[in-house]
Amino acid sequence: MIYPWAVLFINLSLAVVLNKYLNLNISILIPILAVILSFAFSGIIRFLVLNLAIFLLGISISYKEKPVLQTNQPIFVECVVSSFPDYTRLGSKFDCKVINSSEKQLIGKTFPVFAKYEENIYFLSRTAFLGKAKEKDGNLVLIPTRYFLKVDNSDNFLYPILKYRENCISNYRQNAISYETFQVGSALIFGESRYLDLQAKKPFYQTGLAHLIAISGSHIAILFLSLSFMLFFLSERKRLMALGLILPVYGVLTGLGIPVVRAVFMSLFYIISKLFYLKNNSLNILFFTAFIFVFLSPESLFSVSFQLSFLAVFGIILTFEVFKDLGNWQKVLISSLFATLFTLPVILYYFGNFSPTTIFATPIASLPLYPLLTISVFNLLTGFEISFLVKIMDFFTLVFIQIVKFFGGLGLYFTGFSPSIWLIFIYLAILIFILIYDLTKTQKIILSTTLAVVFLIFSKSDLSPKIYVFENKAYPVVLFTDNGKCYLFADFESKKILNIMNKEGCEYKVLLTEKREKFSDEFLSEFDIVKDFTYQISFENIHYKRWINPILTVDGKVFELKNQDLVIMVNDD
Repeated sequence: MIYPWAVLFINLSLAVVLNKYLNLNISILIPILAVILSFAFSGIIRFLVLNLAIFLLGISISYKEKPVLQTNQPIFVECVVSSFPDYTRLGSKFDCKVINSSEKQLIGKTFPVFAKYEENIYFLSRTAFLGKAKEKDGNLVLIPTRYFLKVDNSDNFLYPILKYRENCISNYRQNAISYETFQVGSALIFGESRYLDLQAKKPFYQTGLAHLIAISGSHIAILFLSLSFMLFFLSERKRLMALGLILPVYGVLTGLGIPVVRAVFMSLFYIISKLFYLKNNSLNILFFTAFIFVFLSPESLFSVSFQLSFLAVFGIILTFEVFKDLGNWQKVLISSLFATLFTLPVILYYFGNFSPTTIFATPIASLPLYPLLTISVFNLLTGFEISFLVKIMDFFTLVFIQIVKFFGGLGLYFTGFSPSIWLIFIYLAILIFILIYDLTKTQKIILSTTLAVVFLIFSKSDLSPKIYVFENKAYPVVLFTDNGKCYLFADFESKKILNIMNKEGCEYKVLLTEKREKFSDEFLSEFDIVKDFTYQISFENIHYKRWINPILTVDGKVFELKNQDLVIMVNDD
């Protein structure tokens, strides 16, 4: 079989997806014994038994025991941070593996932690705190009490690198051309998105170029090529060995995100195959890398970052295989097209928007990234302390931003999409079939783009009036949508709700709130109208009243809303 890891990865993934709903508990010994048993057979029987073992392995590793705490009292937790912290306006979020706790059932398990402040919390930091455990989406979330959290980095072997990274970011901020270039540059170089506000992100979303400010395989590929060029004076083996040492460190400096780790992992496999004169197959390496990811972290399969990264690289590799006879620039443009076509369903499903400019804008906007990332290596080596070197690099960041804004000004940005899971699978299956079937290259391109247009048509959201209700502490968040008009009743920010508004094709947005001070200026700028109210408000054809349960009246039709997640079709009887 040419791509054995493809079958094994699909098998493992199917088991993980199935067990997300069934949550069956199978001892890890069963799949191990099945693997051993497979060696007793040969040929197709061995392969079938091995796949059965992998399926059972997927069931085993994806089982999630859900501890239920019987106390509302503060609990003690000591844990090791197992992810890079994500920073928001309200604090930081990270995963933490519990090594000690006053609640013994938590020990040995990993939970998300929401801290309202940061204090030298890094990947592999040891933390101890008093706090509470709350249930969210069926899982426990740990919330430290303010000022009752202690961080210890004495045995964190990555701490010097991570502290150096923090100092580099601080120096970059001081020496950058402007705060705008720092915002974008810190995302491009360090994978640090906490400085990007909604206004800075908007042109990237509107052009479909958001993937360029999230460090991914393309950035690692650009860096690989740039460093190879810079190290031209070394022999090929020494050059590959140097890259093999540099790329993992660069991965740590950029935050060890899923796309970065995947790209570094694949690059290392490529380097090893070259050093030891092994045959390498890009698709097999991709599927093997994805298999390892899911094996080590089954939840990563449901990550938007993982799905986008995997599909984009899969599309690019498949395109290079099919169109290998074309020139380099032709392959770049066509691979950009198919990377967009493969990631299209995921973007529509999660974000509800699409911009066709990404197809031709990606190769053009990527051009300044070559000198930018190359010079960033020198800045990393000098700690971003040499001002003129930082400003030279930042000049290319400025060029990059202006290119994105130019394409954003074309206005080719569309919202109001919400494809079903089954439609996505059918689309991807047909797209792969078109690429591998015996057709001319022109036919493949025409049929693939036609398929994408048909998919967009069938993915359009039903824009009939709806009421979305999101469970909250006391009163639910309420969103009323009506044919592109959206009215949000909320007292806090939520990216999830903004994504739903995109799916509903909201061109006219109104925020009605009792606590305007809870919102950032960037969030408020997303709305055409912001209205304050106390207890109740009448606006246009709707009336909202906060009572025992919130009451929403639309064109005289009354809806009493409960504090739970649900969607109500207004026109249904």
